[in-house]
Amino acid sequence: MIVINNLYTDQLKGISLVVDGVTCVLGDWGEDKKSLISSLLGKSKYVGEIKFYKDKEIDKNQAKNFIRVIPRELEKPKTDSITFIKVLLKNYGGNVNPESILSILNIRNDKISNLSEYEVFNLYLSSLLIGKAYFVIAEDFLELMEEQLKYKALKNLIKIVSIINGDLLLFSSSTKNLEVCKRIYVIYGGKLIEESYGKELLHPYSLTLLNSKITIGNKKEKIQVREIGSPSDHGCPFHDYCDLMQKEKPLSIKCRLQDPPMFIVKGNRVSCWYYEKYV
Repeated sequence: MIVINNLYTDQLKGISLVVDGVTCVLGDWGEDKKSLISSLLGKSKYVGEIKFYKDKEIDKNQAKNFIRVIPRELEKPKTDSITFIKVLLKNYGGNVNPESILSILNIRNDKISNLSEYEVFNLYLSSLLIGKAYFVIAEDFLELMEEQLKYKALKNLIKIVSIINGDLLLFSSSTKNLEVCKRIYVIYGGKLIEESYGKELLHPYSLTLLNSKITIGNKKEKIQVREIGSPSDHGCPFHDYCDLMQKEKPLSIKCRLQDPPMFIVKGNRVSCWYYEKYV
């Protein structure tokens, strides 16, 4: 388990979340998501608190030894599969037979440039089977993967995380496959704007990720959104793109001037002034 409390960086504005089991962070891939990962890896300075637990609390300076990252872009080093595994063994320790790992993950012993996209993905997954991997961070790799491979790759990732009894922090710019998520956090403009323990999303930005018009509130009432650009630095970060705000003048003024707190709606925590009336 990873517990993050009130995390501030140049890109993050007081993010708090818990990584326990399969935890999903939704939102367009950008500097705020990269900043969160960099903080977890101890590569950048931050204000706030990050704690790591596996039976007991782990010193944060040691925690990086137990973290594995599946990158968004699966680069193909100019080497072969066996050499790739041997480098991982050198970095993380262990006496695992490289050929056994290739066999388990159905990866050919060949130049990486000759491997299929799925084999390359599994090659990166091999790091989870080397040393002690307690925490897995998966960047938004699904966005760049061929459509027919996405579900297969995600299924294999979750299977291996389950085998090693690890915790997975999965970043995604899509709302597909939410059924795998124990917790869902939506981050936009470096701010946590929604937290859900179910499969329903309520924030206007969250709904745009569904790529459709969604009915909320009163019957037949729908949100329409414009093309999303950079977040606003005042008020609600999403107010420039939310048509819902444009329809109600009092709401419009409030959204432009005041950053909304979290409101509890249908079990979700939602940072949106629209839901104030439901509290």
